[in-house]
Amino acid sequence: MERLKIFLLTVAVSVHQVTSQDSTDDPPTAKLTVNPERTYFFAGEKVNMQCEIDSDSSGWTFYWTRDTWTSENNSALSITVKPTDSGEYSCSGKISGRQVASLQSNTFQLNVRELPQPRIQSDWTEAFPGEQVSLQCVIEGVSGNWNYLWFKDSKKTKMKGNNLTLSVESSHSGVYECQAELQDRKVTTPKSAEHSLTVHGSNPTLLLKREPSDSEIYTGEKVTFTCDIQEKTSQWEYLWKKDSTQINRARTYIIPSADLSHDGTYTCEVKRRGATFSESRKLIVKERPQLELSIESQWNILYATEKVTLKCSINEDSNKWGYEWFRNGAQVHKNEDISFPANTLSISSAKAGHSGQYTCRGQYLMRPSVTTTQTQAVQLQINDDTPKPTITKDKWFKFFYTEEQVQLYCYMPGEGWEYNWYKDSKLRITNSKLTIDSASLTDTGVYHCKAKRGDFSVDSETLRVQVQKPPEPKIQSNYTEAFPGEKVPLLCVIQNASKNWNYLWFKGSDKIGSSSETDINGNTLTLSIQSSYNRAYECQAELQGRKVRTVKSTPHLLTVHGSQPTLLLEQDPSDSDTYTGEQVNLKCSIKEKTSQWEYLWKKDSAQVNSNPIYTISSADLSHDGTYTCEVRRKGFTSKQSKKVTIKERPQPKLSLEPRWNLFYPTEKVTLKCSIDEDSNKWGYQWFRNGTQVHKNEDISFPANTLSISSAKASHSGKYTCRGKHLKRTSVTTTQTQAVELQIKDTTPNVIITKHKWFELFYTEEQVQLHCNMPGDGWKYHWHKGSNHLTTNPEFTIDSVSLDDTGDYHCKAQRGDFSVVSETLKVQVKACPPAFLSLETELSDIMTGDMTLRCNVSDGRQWNYTWYMNGQQLNESSSVLKVTGNEETIKSEFKCKGIHTERPLYSALSDGFTANNIIFKRKILLAISGCLVCSIVILIIGCIVLKITRKPEVKETAPEDLFFSMTDSKNQTVSPMKEYLDNRPKELEECQEKEELITDRVSAVHEDGVIKDEATPASEVNGLTSFKG
Repeated sequence: MERLKIFLLTVAVSVHQVTSQDSTDDPPTAKLTVNPERTYFFAGEKVNMQCEIDSDSSGWTFYWTRDTWTSENNSALSITVKPTDSGEYSCSGKISGRQVASLQSNTFQLNVRELPQPRIQSDWTEAFPGEQVSLQCVIEGVSGNWNYLWFKDSKKTKMKGNNLTLSVESSHSGVYECQAELQDRKVTTPKSAEHSLTVHGSNPTLLLKREPSDSEIYTGEKVTFTCDIQEKTSQWEYLWKKDSTQINRARTYIIPSADLSHDGTYTCEVKRRGATFSESRKLIVKERPQLELSIESQWNILYATEKVTLKCSINEDSNKWGYEWFRNGAQVHKNEDISFPANTLSISSAKAGHSGQYTCRGQYLMRPSVTTTQTQAVQLQINDDTPKPTITKDKWFKFFYTEEQVQLYCYMPGEGWEYNWYKDSKLRITNSKLTIDSASLTDTGVYHCKAKRGDFSVDSETLRVQVQKPPEPKIQSNYTEAFPGEKVPLLCVIQNASKNWNYLWFKGSDKIGSSSETDINGNTLTLSIQSSYNRAYECQAELQGRKVRTVKSTPHLLTVHGSQPTLLLEQDPSDSDTYTGEQVNLKCSIKEKTSQWEYLWKKDSAQVNSNPIYTISSADLSHDGTYTCEVRRKGFTSKQSKKVTIKERPQPKLSLEPRWNLFYPTEKVTLKCSIDEDSNKWGYQWFRNGTQVHKNEDISFPANTLSISSAKASHSGKYTCRGKHLKRTSVTTTQTQAVELQIKDTTPNVIITKHKWFELFYTEEQVQLHCNMPGDGWKYHWHKGSNHLTTNPEFTIDSVSLDDTGDYHCKAQRGDFSVVSETLKVQVKACPPAFLSLETELSDIMTGDMTLRCNVSDGRQWNYTWYMNGQQLNESSSVLKVTGNEETIKSEFKCKGIHTERPLYSALSDGFTANNIIFKRKILLAISGCLVCSIVILIIGCIVLKITRKPEVKETAPEDLFFSMTDSKNQTVSPMKEYLDNRPKELEECQEKEELITDRVSAVHEDGVIKDEATPASEVNGLTSFKG
């Protein structure tokens, strides 16, 4: 126990010593080092700063300070500098958890400069091949060891140094730039501005200018010749010659005052290093033209304000010349009276001061310094006094009233005057007298007369004639409605009228006289109201001393009511129901528009207001009740009540259309917000995840719905809505319960299921397909190519045909959203054809029966089905024996092949109808019999001829003479043919006749039938069996 006490005492002493030492030792000083050390840095360079604290302690946190800004960081601070990083930097440190901090370090002033901008300095922008051109890359205001790079047309060159000297070649033409790199530092300036150098051809282009540039000049003009080189090079020598005589050795040659001797050809020569180039211009000098001055006037004596015109004529194109005018030697300038149209001086209004001796001279318009000499003087004299017309008025008034007469007279001293009367500057009449027998409003205006003599005219003073309608009286009164016993004053007022008016009063069409009940005093009528005074009142006025009477005033209707005023109560909003939280204004007024009434508002008999308007700032259910307005005036009281109904705001309901919650991209989604009252009164606001939804390219708000025209995954979320009253926009409902909407990122594929599928279908086989799409509400549309076929999940072709070959696809549709399946190709091949033929034997011809054969020629063994008039027959072989009778002759026969492997059926053959074949066979048999008899007789004749004639040399036997009445397959050799094959040579003479008969028989038996021109070939159908 004793040892434990000693140990604890030792630890306490040690802790005290350590604490004492931490609180009494001097804090360490932070040291700031910089790498690299420079007086300034360029933007983009890197500066490394290190903060070091000489202390045995650990756990230091470092703080960096720039000017007044401090931040916590590591002991090392690395900056890629920019100009805004300039400032004074220092650092310090603290040990976290202990009250230990270092002293602030030494400071480092960081100066950051923008990268300097080099520029190319050179007077050369154009040069000729072989010249020496020097370009210098200059960096101003920045010292240092710079390396220079040169670029031509944005490509780096091998040239170094800040001076670039070129022995010019045509390839040196281009755009040059330079750039500088600071040695030992990774600092590169931006490129300089572009400097263009154009290398021209071998000869300079001389620009010879002459001022003035006209082909002809006048004597006395200054002429300046200037010779320039377009390429703006230097060190050229200039030489001027006139008609091969040297006259000047400068770039410019000046003729101070040209005369006729200066006319000739002027040449500029430029020389440099032995090369000479020249350019010439022709100069023509001619005398200045002469002018002639004349005066144009029809009067010998001119009066003030009269127009005077002087004309200056020149003996060449006058359009090239302007004119200067002089009076008594002093130049005349344009003013309000004097103008210079074309080559004339026009005094629009002459004055005595315009008198004097006038001259003129021409001034060349293209070169104003060129002027002619002045003309001979013309004397002009203007009389000072100008007579003026006077106007005499008859019965003049300040105002004329319509239908009164106006008479005016115009007089001017002297002779030869013509008088024109004007109204508002428009000619009214040409006469000294103006009479308006019956004035109208259109006669109002400013009148004056003009005395005219030649081009000179003098206007009289203006006289304003004011014509107006007789004033229209107006009844003024605050009373339009009154109660019996009241005194009602009516005033007949004529605005701005004199006192010289007498006033008349009318009630309806009856004139009113003054009495105790209708007191007339001047323009005032005072009525003591009775119920019979409920009429319209009018007034009229007569002007004393003139036959002028006004129209009657507008009728003033005075309504006399019963004993009670009519109270009008208005509510704003005016709806029968008011929602909680709304402001309600109740207004009380009197229909009769009388005044001096006192107003008092009560709610359920308790007074609430003493003004015409009572306002409820924010209504709640306690404000529901009956409100009464009382009006009082001089002991008279009337009141009116109104029921105010306050109700809670409605609660909207949110539903989803269509009814499924899971959607795919681009599908259309509709959310519906419903309110259990008239929905036409409400608008709607929509929210997703608490944030209001606004209209955009995908979202719209038709009626009470939110419509997403093309759904995306980003449209997923919880949707709510609230109603907003359309008329009272401050009224909104609470938000609905949220509806969760989920939209997938991808859309599944439509699946087509195939039943009994073949890569190749035969006609009349069945094709059956099924379309399926995951989810509810789908409709399926089948298409062949772009043509719509049916709307059904199942698509069946019961009997496929060649036209059914094509690409098929299914479209699954839900609302406006649809998904298209992959394309499925259906290939259809025609079933092998069945051919029906007629096989006719000799027995068939004799009996009238028919033998029909059906054949499918695809190399397989087929069974057959026979049809007569569409009815199946009990026969499965390839041959059908048909007994000839009335029924079978008119029937149509068809056949079809049947097989146990695909294709299971052939195509149905073409139909065959016997028609009149039996009749044709009988005719054929009769004709054939006749022909055989003829041939037999011919042969017998030939044999007789052979016996009776001498034998000749045997020749080649003629062709066989035969014909068959059966199919070519059943032909037999004729006995007659055997005989003829062994005939003697003597029968050769019969050969020609035999061939003739054979040809005729062939013509008759062609195709095995008798040709009937009236029967088309199609009607004989299967008679091909008669061909030999």
